[in-house]
Amino acid sequence: MGHIHEVQTLAGHTDRAWHVAWNPAHPTLASCSTDKSVRLYSYSPSPSPSAAGPSNFHLSSTIPTSHSRTVRSLAFSPTGATLTTASFDSTVGIWCQTSEAGLDDGPGRGGGGAPGSSDAQWEAVDPLEGHESECKSVAWSADGRLLASCSRDKSVWVWEAVGPADFECLAVLMEHSQDVKCVTWHPTDELLASASYDDTIKLYAADPFDDEWTCIHTLVPSSSPGTPPPGTVWTLSFSPCGRYLASGGDDCSIRLWERVPRDSPTTLRDAEAGEARPQEGGRMGPWSAQGVRIGMGERYTWEERGVICGGEGEGDAHERTVYAVDWQKGGLAEEEGGLGRIVSGGGDGRINVFQMTAPPADAPPAAAGPQWRLVARVEDAHGVSDVNHVAWCVLDPAKAAATLRALEGGEDEEEEEGGEEHREDGERWKGARDCFASAGDDGLVKVWRVEP
Repeated sequence: MGHIHEVQTLAGHTDRAWHVAWNPAHPTLASCSTDKSVRLYSYSPSPSPSAAGPSNFHLSSTIPTSHSRTVRSLAFSPTGATLTTASFDSTVGIWCQTSEAGLDDGPGRGGGGAPGSSDAQWEAVDPLEGHESECKSVAWSADGRLLASCSRDKSVWVWEAVGPADFECLAVLMEHSQDVKCVTWHPTDELLASASYDDTIKLYAADPFDDEWTCIHTLVPSSSPGTPPPGTVWTLSFSPCGRYLASGGDDCSIRLWERVPRDSPTTLRDAEAGEARPQEGGRMGPWSAQGVRIGMGERYTWEERGVICGGEGEGDAHERTVYAVDWQKGGLAEEEGGLGRIVSGGGDGRINVFQMTAPPADAPPAAAGPQWRLVARVEDAHGVSDVNHVAWCVLDPAKAAATLRALEGGEDEEEEEGGEEHREDGERWKGARDCFASAGDDGLVKVWRVEP
């Protein structure tokens, strides 16, 4: 089994540390806390070629925030230029990178540095209001156009980013019957998932005909006869390929779900033959040859494909509640069957790293879920304290720049003049995907590296 090496411990929060987020555009790590502050740490490449990746973290700035209560969650936009916070004061904070000229929504504007750069200033703009109780989570869509938030008020809100500091509410979704703990976006599609105290997972998408957001699937974790129900679902993360979803919660396990095409003559198969054509009211939409509309809910269903169980075995997950899972690229190469790695943290103080692999080609449908292997584990990662959050490093300046160009209506491809720079940047940060950060009840943020 591999080893998880502690790179650095970052102290400074005066109360429980709840959440960490990596800026995708520039080497910056953010954390938030019950102390109402957001701390930003800059880091540099490791000086050792054999241990390439982030190292030498130092505090670059502290955002006291205007929140009157705990900052529970935070997320950088895919361009790295906007930071969002979810607070128990029921608001979503918006923090934009600034320069001397004011708000800066891209590189080279007003001398403010690249999006997310540690030498930039962060300016609070008007917070997003509407939730009636504690906000628990915020998440950005992969293209940077949509933001989601959720709350103890049982609602999930979808916002459209129409500018660096301007958001419009697209939907208020009241599908859960209890506190909503987490929201996360699919890596390629406009598909949103939420997890709740009501023991369910909800999936949402916009109707292809009128753009109205609706719940298209409800996932209920299974339970064995004679055993208690799985309980609260605390955390969610899609696989990098988007085919799978991992969830964690009170049952101390990590459950794996797969998106499966619906094999119906009136949906998926005939959808290929259908055409988008005007309907009543002038709307366009994909329809099957039989006139059945085809949205994301009609094309796919989701099925539970495996459970990494709680307990004391080497391949097991946790002995107490799983509070966080993050599934990102890394480890075994895709051509060798790799599906990325899951890092998990929970109330037992344990951190696990699992290598995920594709199911065997000859696996029967009932056993066609992803395979997993425990790569490394840390016990008592934050002493006797709970591990509240874990997150892989997602530094990818070239991808962040491409996302920014797409948002501005530019070319999606890399500009020639920046190609060499991006290649050098990639080599400079080789190994970044082997690093992750954790936040604990002890108020500390820790950075870790997975080693063979």
